[in-house]
Amino acid sequence: MPTRKFDFDYNYDPAGTSLVTPDPYTEPPPKDEENYNGSSISARQNTRLPMYQARARSPTRSPSPPLQLEPTPEYLAVSQEPTSKLDDVSEQRKLLILDLNGTLVFRSPHTKRNAYQLRGVQRPLRSVHRRPYLGSFTEYLFHPGTRTWLDTMVWSSAQPHSVADMTDQCFPSRKDDLVAIWARDTLGLKQEDYHRKTQTTKDLAKPWADPKLKALGHSARSTLLLDDSPLKAHLQPWNHLCIKEYVSEMRKTDVKVREAERLREIQDEGEEEQSGKRKGAKKAQKFADRVAQAEAEAVGEDGRPLEYDGTLLAVVGILDATKEERNVAAWMRTGHLVDVPVASRSGTPSKKRRNTGEHLPSSPAASEGTSSPPPSDSSTELQEATGVPLTESKGVELWFDHPNTFGYWVQRGRRALEELGIEVKHGIIGAN
Repeated sequence: MPTRKFDFDYNYDPAGTSLVTPDPYTEPPPKDEENYNGSSISARQNTRLPMYQARARSPTRSPSPPLQLEPTPEYLAVSQEPTSKLDDVSEQRKLLILDLNGTLVFRSPHTKRNAYQLRGVQRPLRSVHRRPYLGSFTEYLFHPGTRTWLDTMVWSSAQPHSVADMTDQCFPSRKDDLVAIWARDTLGLKQEDYHRKTQTTKDLAKPWADPKLKALGHSARSTLLLDDSPLKAHLQPWNHLCIKEYVSEMRKTDVKVREAERLREIQDEGEEEQSGKRKGAKKAQKFADRVAQAEAEAVGEDGRPLEYDGTLLAVVGILDATKEERNVAAWMRTGHLVDVPVASRSGTPSKKRRNTGEHLPSSPAASEGTSSPPPSDSSTELQEATGVPLTESKGVELWFDHPNTFGYWVQRGRRALEELGIEVKHGIIGAN
Protein backbone atom coordinates (compact mmCIF):
# COMPACT_ATOMS: atom_id res chain seq x y z
CA MET A 1 0.00 0.00 0.00
CA PRO A 2 1.46 3.40 -0.92
CA THR A 3 2.18 5.76 1.95
CA ARG A 4 -0.35 8.55 2.21
CA LYS A 5 0.81 12.11 2.42
CA PHE A 6 0.32 12.49 6.20
CA ASP A 7 1.09 8.93 7.36
CA PHE A 8 4.22 9.66 9.43
CA ASP A 9 5.08 10.01 13.10
CA TYR A 10 6.36 13.41 14.17
CA ASN A 11 8.04 11.77 17.16
CA TYR A 12 10.09 9.26 15.12
CA ASP A 13 13.78 9.79 15.92
CA PRO A 14 16.01 6.93 14.68
CA ALA A 15 19.21 8.61 15.93
CA GLY A 16 17.77 9.17 19.39
CA THR A 17 19.11 12.73 19.50
CA SER A 18 15.86 14.72 19.57
CA LEU A 19 15.13 16.72 22.73
CA VAL A 20 11.41 16.36 22.12
CA THR A 21 9.75 14.02 24.63
CA PRO A 22 7.89 11.19 22.87
CA ASP A 23 4.14 11.60 22.88
CA PRO A 24 2.68 8.79 25.02
CA TYR A 25 -0.67 9.07 23.29
CA THR A 26 0.76 7.84 19.98
CA GLU A 27 1.03 4.31 21.36
CA PRO A 28 -1.69 1.87 20.34
CA PRO A 29 -4.59 1.53 22.77
CA PRO A 30 -4.84 -1.62 24.88
CA LYS A 31 -6.86 -4.55 23.59
CA ASP A 32 -9.64 -3.97 26.06
CA GLU A 33 -10.12 -0.31 24.99
CA GLU A 34 -13.74 -0.98 24.15
CA ASN A 35 -14.50 -2.15 27.71
CA TYR A 36 -15.31 0.64 30.14
CA ASN A 37 -15.16 -1.06 33.51
CA GLY A 38 -12.86 0.11 36.29
CA SER A 39 -10.07 -2.42 35.63
CA SER A 40 -9.97 -1.64 31.94
CA ILE A 41 -9.62 2.07 32.60
CA SER A 42 -6.76 1.42 34.98
CA ALA A 43 -5.06 -0.82 32.44
CA ARG A 44 -5.58 1.72 29.70
CA GLN A 45 -4.07 4.51 31.77
CA ASN A 46 -1.06 2.39 32.71
CA THR A 47 -0.54 1.37 29.08
CA ARG A 48 -0.94 4.80 27.55
CA LEU A 49 1.22 6.58 30.10
CA PRO A 50 4.16 4.23 30.63
CA MET A 51 6.74 6.95 31.24
CA TYR A 52 4.86 8.90 33.94
CA GLN A 53 5.50 7.92 37.51
CA ALA A 54 2.83 8.42 40.13
CA ARG A 55 3.56 11.70 41.89
CA ALA A 56 4.66 11.16 45.45
CA ARG A 57 2.29 12.72 47.94
CA SER A 58 3.60 15.58 49.93
CA PRO A 59 3.87 15.11 53.67
CA THR A 60 0.66 15.76 55.58
CA ARG A 61 0.27 19.50 56.14
CA SER A 62 0.01 20.71 59.67
CA PRO A 63 -3.58 21.67 60.49
CA SER A 64 -4.49 25.33 60.17
CA PRO A 65 -5.03 27.15 63.45
CA PRO A 66 -8.71 27.20 64.44
CA LEU A 67 -10.65 30.24 63.34
CA GLN A 68 -11.53 32.71 66.05
CA LEU A 69 -15.27 32.58 66.61
CA GLU A 70 -15.75 34.77 69.67
CA PRO A 71 -14.64 38.19 70.93
CA THR A 72 -11.40 38.18 72.88
CA PRO A 73 -11.41 38.82 76.64
CA GLU A 74 -9.44 42.00 75.98
CA TYR A 75 -12.11 43.29 73.62
CA LEU A 76 -14.93 42.47 76.04
CA ALA A 77 -13.06 44.31 78.78
CA VAL A 78 -12.81 47.44 76.63
CA SER A 79 -16.53 47.29 75.81
CA GLN A 80 -17.30 47.26 79.55
CA GLU A 81 -15.25 50.35 80.33
CA PRO A 82 -17.36 53.42 81.06
CA THR A 83 -17.62 56.03 78.34
CA SER A 84 -17.60 59.78 78.85
CA LYS A 85 -17.96 62.95 76.84
CA LEU A 86 -14.94 64.48 75.14
CA ASP A 87 -14.17 68.12 75.79
CA ASP A 88 -13.01 68.44 72.18
CA VAL A 89 -14.15 65.99 69.46
CA SER A 90 -10.77 66.23 67.73
CA GLU A 91 -9.17 64.96 70.93
CA GLN A 92 -9.98 61.39 69.85
CA ARG A 93 -10.49 60.80 66.15
CA LYS A 94 -13.04 58.22 65.02
CA LEU A 95 -12.76 55.64 62.22
CA LEU A 96 -15.76 54.84 60.02
CA ILE A 97 -15.41 51.63 57.98
CA LEU A 98 -17.88 51.47 55.09
CA ASP A 99 -19.30 48.43 53.38
CA LEU A 100 -20.55 49.03 49.82
CA ASN A 101 -23.05 46.59 48.31
CA GLY A 102 -26.27 46.51 50.32
CA THR A 103 -25.02 49.36 52.50
CA LEU A 104 -24.35 52.34 50.24
CA VAL A 105 -25.59 50.90 46.94
CA PHE A 106 -27.75 48.18 45.42
CA ARG A 107 -26.24 46.16 42.61
CA SER A 108 -28.50 44.56 40.02
CA PRO A 109 -28.18 40.75 39.73
CA HIS A 110 -25.60 39.16 37.45
CA THR A 111 -26.70 38.54 33.89
CA LYS A 112 -26.90 34.86 32.99
CA ARG A 113 -23.46 33.54 32.12
CA ASN A 114 -22.91 32.90 28.42
CA ALA A 115 -22.45 29.18 27.81
CA TYR A 116 -19.71 29.98 25.27
CA GLN A 117 -17.87 32.43 27.52
CA LEU A 118 -14.29 31.43 28.21
CA ARG A 119 -13.50 30.30 31.71
CA GLY A 120 -11.71 32.88 33.78
CA VAL A 121 -13.06 35.78 31.72
CA GLN A 122 -14.39 38.47 34.03
CA ARG A 123 -18.14 39.01 33.97
CA PRO A 124 -19.47 42.44 33.00
CA LEU A 125 -19.84 44.81 35.95
CA ARG A 126 -23.32 45.00 37.41
CA SER A 127 -25.41 48.17 37.40
CA VAL A 128 -25.01 50.17 40.60
CA HIS A 129 -27.89 52.13 42.19
CA ARG A 130 -27.06 54.61 44.93
CA ARG A 131 -28.93 54.61 48.22
CA PRO A 132 -31.02 57.72 48.95
CA TYR A 133 -29.12 60.64 50.48
CA LEU A 134 -25.73 59.14 49.58
CA GLY A 135 -24.65 62.48 48.12
CA SER A 136 -25.45 64.36 51.34
CA PHE A 137 -23.87 61.56 53.37
CA THR A 138 -20.65 61.84 51.36
CA GLU A 139 -20.56 65.62 51.77
CA TYR A 140 -20.88 65.13 55.52
CA LEU A 141 -18.04 62.60 55.72
CA PHE A 142 -15.60 64.83 53.87
CA HIS A 143 -16.75 68.21 55.13
CA PRO A 144 -13.82 70.15 56.65
CA GLY A 145 -15.63 70.25 59.99
CA THR A 146 -16.14 66.48 60.00
CA ARG A 147 -12.60 65.66 58.92
CA THR A 148 -11.24 67.25 62.09
CA TRP A 149 -12.47 64.16 63.95
CA LEU A 150 -13.29 61.42 61.38
CA ASP A 151 -11.24 59.05 59.21
CA THR A 152 -13.15 57.05 56.59
CA MET A 153 -12.22 53.86 54.74
CA VAL A 154 -13.94 51.26 52.54
CA TRP A 155 -13.89 47.56 53.37
CA SER A 156 -15.99 45.36 51.09
CA SER A 157 -16.18 41.59 50.67
CA ALA A 158 -16.60 42.06 46.91
CA GLN A 159 -13.72 41.35 44.54
CA PRO A 160 -11.27 44.18 43.79
CA HIS A 161 -12.63 45.09 40.33
CA SER A 162 -16.17 45.37 41.74
CA VAL A 163 -14.97 47.40 44.71
CA ALA A 164 -13.19 49.80 42.38
CA ASP A 165 -16.38 50.30 40.36
CA MET A 166 -18.64 50.78 43.39
CA THR A 167 -16.17 53.16 45.01
CA ASP A 168 -16.17 55.25 41.83
CA GLN A 169 -19.98 55.33 41.94
CA CYS A 170 -20.11 56.30 45.62
CA PHE A 171 -17.22 58.75 45.80
CA PRO A 172 -16.58 59.97 42.24
CA SER A 173 -14.40 62.87 43.32
CA ARG A 174 -13.48 61.96 46.91
CA LYS A 175 -11.69 58.61 46.67
CA ASP A 176 -8.40 60.23 47.59
CA ASP A 177 -9.95 61.32 50.89
CA LEU A 178 -10.43 57.69 51.98
CA VAL A 179 -7.65 56.43 54.25
CA ALA A 180 -7.91 52.95 52.70
CA ILE A 181 -9.91 50.88 50.19
CA TRP A 182 -9.99 47.17 51.01
CA ALA A 183 -11.60 44.36 49.01
CA ARG A 184 -12.13 40.60 49.23
CA ASP A 185 -8.43 39.85 49.03
CA THR A 186 -7.97 41.25 52.55
CA LEU A 187 -10.37 38.84 54.27
CA GLY A 188 -7.96 35.91 54.48
CA LEU A 189 -10.22 33.53 52.56
CA LYS A 190 -9.13 30.12 51.33
CA GLN A 191 -8.70 29.85 47.58
CA GLU A 192 -11.81 27.70 47.18
CA ASP A 193 -13.93 30.31 49.02
CA TYR A 194 -12.60 33.37 47.20
CA HIS A 195 -14.69 32.88 44.04
CA ARG A 196 -17.88 31.67 45.66
CA LYS A 197 -20.48 33.23 47.91
CA THR A 198 -19.59 32.39 51.49
CA GLN A 199 -19.97 33.84 54.96
CA THR A 200 -17.14 36.27 55.62
CA THR A 201 -15.94 38.04 58.74
CA LYS A 202 -14.47 41.50 59.08
CA ASP A 203 -12.05 41.29 61.96
CA LEU A 204 -11.50 44.89 63.00
CA ALA A 205 -8.19 43.90 64.55
CA LYS A 206 -6.82 43.88 60.98
CA PRO A 207 -7.25 47.60 60.21
CA TRP A 208 -6.25 48.48 63.76
CA ALA A 209 -2.94 46.63 63.27
CA ASP A 210 -2.34 47.41 59.60
CA PRO A 211 1.04 49.16 59.17
CA LYS A 212 -0.46 51.91 57.00
CA LEU A 213 -3.37 52.58 59.38
CA LYS A 214 -1.79 51.85 62.75
CA ALA A 215 -0.41 55.38 62.98
CA LEU A 216 -4.00 56.68 63.13
CA GLY A 217 -4.28 55.02 66.53
CA HIS A 218 -7.77 53.53 66.20
CA SER A 219 -9.22 50.79 68.37
CA ALA A 220 -12.51 49.51 69.74
CA ARG A 221 -12.90 52.85 71.49
CA SER A 222 -12.98 54.81 68.24
CA THR A 223 -14.33 52.60 65.43
CA LEU A 224 -17.70 52.05 63.76
CA LEU A 225 -18.22 49.44 61.04
CA LEU A 226 -21.21 50.29 58.81
CA ASP A 227 -22.38 47.00 57.31
CA ASP A 228 -25.74 45.40 56.49
CA SER A 229 -24.68 41.82 57.37
CA PRO A 230 -25.74 41.09 60.98
CA LEU A 231 -22.82 38.82 61.93
CA LYS A 232 -20.13 40.42 59.79
CA ALA A 233 -18.35 41.77 62.90
CA HIS A 234 -19.13 39.01 65.40
CA LEU A 235 -15.59 39.35 66.77
CA GLN A 236 -16.19 43.01 67.68
CA PRO A 237 -20.02 43.24 67.89
CA TRP A 238 -20.14 46.48 69.85
CA ASN A 239 -18.39 48.35 67.04
CA HIS A 240 -20.83 47.18 64.39
CA LEU A 241 -23.49 49.65 63.28
CA CYS A 242 -25.70 47.20 61.42
CA ILE A 243 -28.18 48.76 59.01
CA LYS A 244 -31.01 47.42 56.89
CA GLU A 245 -29.78 45.93 53.63
CA TYR A 246 -30.64 48.06 50.60
CA VAL A 247 -32.37 45.55 48.34
CA SER A 248 -34.37 45.52 45.12
CA GLU A 249 -37.75 46.13 46.80
CA MET A 250 -36.43 49.18 48.64
CA ARG A 251 -34.98 50.50 45.40
CA LYS A 252 -38.36 50.04 43.69
CA THR A 253 -40.08 51.96 46.50
CA ASP A 254 -37.64 54.85 46.13
CA VAL A 255 -38.26 54.91 42.38
CA LYS A 256 -42.04 54.98 42.92
CA VAL A 257 -41.73 57.93 45.28
CA ARG A 258 -39.50 59.79 42.83
CA GLU A 259 -41.79 59.05 39.86
CA ALA A 260 -44.82 60.42 41.71
CA GLU A 261 -42.86 63.55 42.63
CA ARG A 262 -41.61 64.02 39.08
CA LEU A 263 -45.05 63.74 37.52
CA ARG A 264 -46.52 66.12 40.10
CA GLU A 265 -43.79 68.66 39.29
CA ILE A 266 -44.54 68.38 35.56
CA GLN A 267 -48.25 68.73 36.20
CA ASP A 268 -47.77 71.82 38.35
CA GLU A 269 -45.60 73.44 35.68
CA GLY A 270 -48.17 72.59 33.01
CA GLU A 271 -51.02 74.06 35.00
CA GLU A 272 -49.16 77.34 35.35
CA GLU A 273 -48.48 77.51 31.62
CA GLN A 274 -52.04 76.53 30.66
CA SER A 275 -53.79 78.84 33.14
CA GLY A 276 -56.52 80.74 31.31
CA LYS A 277 -56.31 78.45 28.28
CA ARG A 278 -58.74 75.70 27.34
CA LYS A 279 -56.58 74.07 24.71
CA GLY A 280 -55.22 70.66 25.54
CA ALA A 281 -57.85 69.94 28.20
CA LYS A 282 -58.15 66.31 27.13
CA LYS A 283 -54.40 65.87 27.17
CA ALA A 284 -54.17 67.51 30.58
CA GLN A 285 -56.83 65.19 31.98
CA LYS A 286 -55.00 62.15 30.65
CA PHE A 287 -51.81 63.32 32.31
CA ALA A 288 -53.69 64.00 35.55
CA ASP A 289 -54.88 60.40 35.55
CA ARG A 290 -51.29 59.27 35.13
CA VAL A 291 -50.23 61.40 38.09
CA ALA A 292 -53.04 59.99 40.20
CA GLN A 293 -51.97 56.45 39.36
CA ALA A 294 -48.34 57.16 40.26
CA GLU A 295 -49.38 58.72 43.56
CA ALA A 296 -51.60 55.73 44.33
CA GLU A 297 -48.66 53.39 43.73
CA ALA A 298 -46.54 55.47 46.11
CA VAL A 299 -48.77 54.55 49.07
CA GLY A 300 -47.94 51.76 51.47
CA GLU A 301 -50.18 48.95 52.68
CA ASP A 302 -50.99 51.00 55.78
CA GLY A 303 -52.37 53.81 53.60
CA ARG A 304 -49.50 56.19 54.39
CA PRO A 305 -47.40 57.75 51.61
CA LEU A 306 -44.17 55.92 50.91
CA GLU A 307 -40.93 57.73 51.76
CA TYR A 308 -37.35 57.54 50.63
CA ASP A 309 -35.19 55.23 52.69
CA GLY A 310 -33.65 57.45 55.37
CA THR A 311 -30.97 55.06 56.63
CA LEU A 312 -27.99 57.21 55.67
CA LEU A 313 -29.55 60.23 57.38
CA ALA A 314 -29.86 58.12 60.52
CA VAL A 315 -26.20 57.13 60.24
CA VAL A 316 -25.23 60.81 60.12
CA GLY A 317 -27.23 61.31 63.31
CA ILE A 318 -25.44 58.42 65.03
CA LEU A 319 -22.04 59.72 63.93
CA ASP A 320 -23.00 63.13 65.30
CA ALA A 321 -23.61 61.48 68.68
CA THR A 322 -20.60 59.14 68.80
CA LYS A 323 -18.12 61.84 67.83
CA GLU A 324 -18.40 63.13 71.40
CA GLU A 325 -17.84 59.74 73.04
CA ARG A 326 -14.59 58.48 74.50
CA ASN A 327 -15.51 54.79 74.02
CA VAL A 328 -17.69 53.81 71.05
CA ALA A 329 -17.90 50.12 72.01
CA ALA A 330 -19.09 51.01 75.51
CA TRP A 331 -21.57 53.53 74.08
CA MET A 332 -23.11 50.80 71.92
CA ARG A 333 -23.04 48.18 74.66
CA THR A 334 -24.84 50.36 77.20
CA GLY A 335 -27.79 50.80 74.87
CA HIS A 336 -27.33 54.37 73.66
CA LEU A 337 -28.28 53.33 70.14
CA VAL A 338 -31.86 52.65 71.24
CA ASP A 339 -31.91 54.85 74.35
CA VAL A 340 -33.31 57.90 72.57
CA PRO A 341 -35.84 60.61 73.47
CA VAL A 342 -39.38 59.83 72.39
CA ALA A 343 -41.31 62.66 70.75
CA SER A 344 -44.24 63.85 72.84
CA ARG A 345 -47.62 64.78 71.45
CA SER A 346 -46.52 68.40 71.31
CA GLY A 347 -43.70 67.38 68.98
CA THR A 348 -40.93 68.12 71.46
CA PRO A 349 -38.60 65.42 72.77
CA SER A 350 -39.69 63.85 76.05
CA LYS A 351 -37.73 61.79 78.55
CA LYS A 352 -35.68 58.87 77.31
CA ARG A 353 -37.20 55.41 77.27
CA ARG A 354 -34.81 54.17 79.96
CA ASN A 355 -31.94 55.45 82.03
CA THR A 356 -28.65 54.79 80.31
CA GLY A 357 -27.07 51.53 81.34
CA GLU A 358 -29.77 50.58 83.84
CA HIS A 359 -31.62 47.27 83.65
CA LEU A 360 -29.48 46.14 80.72
CA PRO A 361 -28.58 42.46 80.96
CA SER A 362 -24.86 41.87 81.05
CA SER A 363 -23.18 39.12 79.11
CA PRO A 364 -22.03 36.20 81.29
CA ALA A 365 -18.97 36.01 79.07
CA ALA A 366 -18.06 39.58 79.92
CA SER A 367 -18.75 39.31 83.64
CA GLU A 368 -16.61 36.18 83.96
CA GLY A 369 -13.80 37.68 81.92
CA THR A 370 -13.90 34.91 79.33
CA SER A 371 -14.78 34.80 75.66
CA SER A 372 -17.33 31.99 75.94
CA PRO A 373 -20.64 32.95 74.36
CA PRO A 374 -23.53 33.79 76.67
CA PRO A 375 -26.64 31.60 76.71
CA SER A 376 -28.92 32.20 73.77
CA ASP A 377 -31.68 33.74 75.87
CA SER A 378 -29.27 36.25 77.46
CA SER A 379 -27.80 37.10 74.06
CA THR A 380 -31.26 37.67 72.66
CA GLU A 381 -32.23 39.84 75.61
CA LEU A 382 -29.06 41.88 75.32
CA GLN A 383 -29.56 42.23 71.57
CA GLU A 384 -33.09 43.53 72.07
CA ALA A 385 -31.90 45.99 74.70
CA THR A 386 -29.09 47.43 72.59
CA GLY A 387 -30.30 47.00 68.99
CA VAL A 388 -26.96 45.41 68.08
CA PRO A 389 -26.86 41.99 66.32
CA LEU A 390 -25.36 39.29 68.54
CA THR A 391 -27.09 36.12 67.35
CA GLU A 392 -28.42 34.62 64.13
CA SER A 393 -31.99 34.85 65.39
CA LYS A 394 -34.17 36.49 62.76
CA GLY A 395 -37.01 37.20 65.18
CA VAL A 396 -35.10 39.76 67.24
CA GLU A 397 -35.53 43.39 66.23
CA LEU A 398 -32.53 45.65 65.72
CA TRP A 399 -32.38 49.39 66.30
CA PHE A 400 -33.72 50.30 62.85
CA ASP A 401 -36.80 48.11 63.37
CA HIS A 402 -38.11 50.53 66.01
CA PRO A 403 -39.88 53.46 64.27
CA ASN A 404 -39.31 55.92 67.12
CA THR A 405 -35.61 55.07 67.37
CA PHE A 406 -35.06 55.19 63.62
CA GLY A 407 -37.04 58.42 63.28
CA TYR A 408 -35.03 60.08 66.04
CA TRP A 409 -31.70 59.36 64.36
CA VAL A 410 -33.03 60.48 60.96
CA GLN A 411 -34.09 63.83 62.40
CA ARG A 412 -30.79 64.24 64.22
CA GLY A 413 -28.98 63.49 60.97
CA ARG A 414 -30.98 66.16 59.15
CA ARG A 415 -30.08 68.71 61.82
CA ALA A 416 -26.39 67.76 61.66
CA LEU A 417 -26.37 68.28 57.88
CA GLU A 418 -28.16 71.61 58.14
CA GLU A 419 -25.72 72.83 60.81
CA LEU A 420 -22.88 72.27 58.34
CA GLY A 421 -24.80 73.92 55.50
CA ILE A 422 -25.22 70.65 53.60
CA GLU A 423 -28.38 70.35 51.51
CA VAL A 424 -30.47 67.27 52.29
CA LYS A 425 -30.95 65.70 48.83
CA HIS A 426 -32.35 62.24 48.17
CA GLY A 427 -30.46 61.91 44.86
CA ILE A 428 -32.85 59.35 43.30
CA ILE A 429 -33.12 60.04 39.57
CA GLY A 430 -35.45 57.30 38.34
CA ALA A 431 -35.65 53.71 37.23
CA ASN A 432 -32.45 53.70 35.14
